[in-house]
Amino acid sequence: MPKDKRRELRITSQDDDLIVEAAGLIGVSVSEFLIDRALKDAEELVEAHRSIRLQSDSYERFLAALDRPAQAPQELLRQIKASRPIKHVD
Repeated sequence: MPKDKRRELRITSQDDDLIVEAAGLIGVSVSEFLIDRALKDAEELVEAHRSIRLQSDSYERFLAALDRPAQAPQELLRQIKASRPIKHVD
């Protein structure tokens, strides 16, 4: 996939020196080092927010709750019944 975006950031000289040294230690460019690390961290963070992790007993209760039929809140049903019908106007 062609690289068509550019990001710029400002860092301290000390941070730059550390990043350059780290990239050199594993034999990659600074850009490759930063992109690889950022993507790894981004994937982990996104996955953590997209996943639900439960212990066994909690998982069973969660599945049971999903299997129960949905019940509308009684107060909401009362308000709907008490409201005026909506008229459609062209």
